[in-house]
Amino acid sequence: MNTKKLLLLALVLALALFAAACQPKPAEEPMAEEPMAEEPVAEEPAVAEPCAPATDGPLAGVDPRGQTVVWWHNHDNENRVAFLDKYIPEFNATNECGITVVSQHQGSYNDIRDKMNAGIATGELPGLVVGYQNDQAFYALAGGLADMNQYIDDPTWGLGAEKADYFAAFLEQGVHPAFGGARLGFPPNRSMEGLFYNITWLKELGFDGTPPATPEQFREMACAAAEANGDGTGGFILSTDASAMASWVFAFGGDVLSEDGTGYAYNGQAAIDAMTFLKGMYDDGCAYLFTEGYPNPEFAARRAIFTQGSSSGLNYYEGDVATVAEETGNPPDEWNFAAIPHTTPDPVQNVYGGDVMIPATTPEMQLAAWIFVKYYTSPEIQAEWVKASGYFPTRAATEEYLGDYMNENTKWAAAVELLPYGYYEPQLISYQGVRDAASQAMNEIIQGADIKTTLDNLTTEANALQAELME
Repeated sequence: MNTKKLLLLALVLALALFAAACQPKPAEEPMAEEPMAEEPVAEEPAVAEPCAPATDGPLAGVDPRGQTVVWWHNHDNENRVAFLDKYIPEFNATNECGITVVSQHQGSYNDIRDKMNAGIATGELPGLVVGYQNDQAFYALAGGLADMNQYIDDPTWGLGAEKADYFAAFLEQGVHPAFGGARLGFPPNRSMEGLFYNITWLKELGFDGTPPATPEQFREMACAAAEANGDGTGGFILSTDASAMASWVFAFGGDVLSEDGTGYAYNGQAAIDAMTFLKGMYDDGCAYLFTEGYPNPEFAARRAIFTQGSSSGLNYYEGDVATVAEETGNPPDEWNFAAIPHTTPDPVQNVYGGDVMIPATTPEMQLAAWIFVKYYTSPEIQAEWVKASGYFPTRAATEEYLGDYMNENTKWAAAVELLPYGYYEPQLISYQGVRDAASQAMNEIIQGADIKTTLDNLTTEANALQAELME
């Protein structure tokens, strides 16, 4: 089509449109109402499902929900049972994972050890169990424990920044170099070996009532009390268990562990000096053996001015002293807890305590057990456990909830002040058997056996047992 035709067509179309625009408009018919367009509804953000499995990290996909965790423990004291009866149901009712913890008292540590060994053999294990560090090594050798590092350091389920709140020395006790640095236990509490001393009686004997800091002061005071009683009692009640023996070796500047940490050294000079000192007190009538029960009733009845034992026994001493006062009608003796007398510039305190361990069961059960452990050792709950048990806390934030308790329990607070001087006994797999041998050796020494020979024999026996179990 040529250009002239295009111009003509355009002109015709323009005139037609103009004419149409000039025509009168017909009456408008009412228009049907159109439905109003709905405003777009903003999508609500997806809510994370409570306790859903992690999507990344080593525990990705592990679902702890709905697990029932059986906990084997040794807690039968009235106050501790009351704690368990209150806080385990609280956890069961409030945890978002629907985990149920079932508390089962299984007797002493020895009883639990026997049941764990049987359970490892049959595969019938609890979800959580208590025990000492040497128990951990034994169970791990048989493949019966989970490495708790995977839970503590997990990006979803782990402790995160809270890990730094736990006292490093306590956390270290559950780590085993012989098992590649695996963490086989976790510390819910600790206690300490120390000296119980009668302040009132010391003052009556002419002393100022402060505890003995050195072995020489200790001996002088104990001998004065023994002379005052005149019947073979009154001085120091000797404890001959392995923890007591280790405590005195530490106080004399030594160790019962070899320098490389793989064996035992019970025959060092410090051990010889410590045993010589205690044997001398026994020979001079300033210390005596008492094997018919716990020493706290003897202490309360003034048949000993000094006893040795765990800080977790403070409440028992308190009760016995109060009972004697009530029976005699006299005011209760003032007493306290102090460091073991030492030759070192600072005290060296034997700190110990059972850990909670997670047996090797299923990934789901193990994670559920760990979630309860986090609850159990959270600051507020741990503070309640401290009040019920008399144990020390294992993390700093717990102190925030213990202000009134520390003010009301000055003896416990005095023991807490000794924590910076803490040291601990061997964690070797053989230590349970070695403990029995050490106790027997100390008894033999007190009864007259040659000290050097007995300690040499103990060291040889202990190292042979360690080598045998590690084969």
